[in-house]
This record gives sequence, structure tokens and C-alpha cells, in this order.
Amino acid sequence: MLRLRSGSITKDELIRTVLSTTPLKQICRQVELQWEDPVVPRIHGQRCQRVQCSPVAGISTEKARQAIASRLDRWQLPTGYSFRWGGEYDASTRSKENLFKFFPASVILMIVILIMLFKDYRKPLIIFCSIPMVLVGVVAVMLLTGKTFDFVAIVGTLGLIGMLVKNGIVLMDEINLQIQQGVEPSIALMESAQSRLRPVMMASLTTILGMIPLLSDAMFGSMAAAIMGGLLFGTLITLLFIPVLYAMFFRVKS
Repeated sequence: MLRLRSGSITKDELIRTVLSTTPLKQICRQVELQWEDPVVPRIHGQRCQRVQCSPVAGISTEKARQAIASRLDRWQLPTGYSFRWGGEYDASTRSKENLFKFFPASVILMIVILIMLFKDYRKPLIIFCSIPMVLVGVVAVMLLTGKTFDFVAIVGTLGLIGMLVKNGIVLMDEINLQIQQGVEPSIALMESAQSRLRPVMMASLTTILGMIPLLSDAMFGSMAAAIMGGLLFGTLITLLFIPVLYAMFFRVKS
């Protein structure tokens, strides 16, 4: 800088000198390359190695995980080594715990509302006895499409409970209305199921058709399949199952 200020060297010559290179042989005798870990990842104080990937298009994350897990289970890890699943599987497991934590309270709340609506405990019990019928359609469509019953499918199945309860309320209200009008109970059961079949099925079909674009989605395809199968078969079985249970609970004879 002093030479620059005194004028013995120009600015361009100074820049050329600073940016010039020096052969390594003039600095050291030998050059060696060595690998080292700049960061050592740890979980709870234990050293760890994270391995991650993304499934190919058209394959769900859970199905890809199961394919890998079947091979990892055969591995004999050395003493002191272990592995656990993270990523979407870990997040899904935690979400399931939070989801089912409040599920009993929601079921109790629905039962209380139905008892207040019908002022009777047998009619809400009939509706809730028909809810497991939704699994017939869910399982059938899952096997037919080859989808995995993962977290989003569980969310879709739980959403079906509200839809089937609504269909049960509509059918039960029609049965009560016809019986109050003086219709014989056995005839009221058959006519109510027939009269409610078309509106209930039309409402279900609109939802089923709306789920078709999601079937090919890798993430929400299982949820769409669960909703479509549960609505299609569950609605039909509900319209047949509720009148039968009503006849059994209230001892209606032909």
C-alpha cells in the first residue's frame, strides 16, 4: 500500500500481484487428501446416520416402506446398533395417537346428541350398530384397488361415520313419521327404506364421483378409495340393516 501511495507501483500491477498463483511445491513438500466428518449428527446423544429417499411415481410411501422393511427385518445388526423409521411414517404415527386421543369423546358426544334427538336410547344404538358395516365396503375396495390402509385412509373412514350417522337419522326419522301416521310398523320399515334409497344414494354418488380424480394420487388415493367403498356398500347395507335392527329392538312382527 505504501508503494501504491508513493507511486512506485500502479493499481493494476498491485491487483495482478495479489491475484497471482503460487505453485504448491514452493510451499510444502507433499499434498495429501483426507476425508473427515465436519458435522456428527446425534439423536438423544447417540451418533446416527440418516438415510432417506422418495418413492417412484404411482407408489405410496407406506407401500414403499413396507417393501424396504421386509428386507431390513432380515438384517443382523451389530451389537449397539439399531434403526427406526422417521419421515412420513413417524409423523403419521404421532398423528394417529393425537387422532384417537379425542375419538372416544367425540363418539360419546354423538351418542348424547342422538339420545336428545330421538328421546330414546334404542334408536341411537341401532344407528351405531350399523356403523361397522362401513368396513365391508372399505375393505373390499382396498383389496380391489391394492391401496394401503394408511393414515389418510383412516381419516377418510372416520369421516364416513358422520355420513352414515346422517343417513341413519334420515331413515329413522322417516320410520318414526310413518308409524306416527298410523302405518303398520312392518310396512313402515319396508316403505321407509324404499323411499329413502334414492335420495340417500344420490347424495352418496355425488361424493363418490367427486373422489374419482384422487384415486391416482399417491398420497390421497387410499383416502379416496376408503370413502368411495364405504359410501357405496355402507349406504346400501345401512338401508337394509337398520330396518332389521329396528324390527329386532322393537319386536316388530309381520
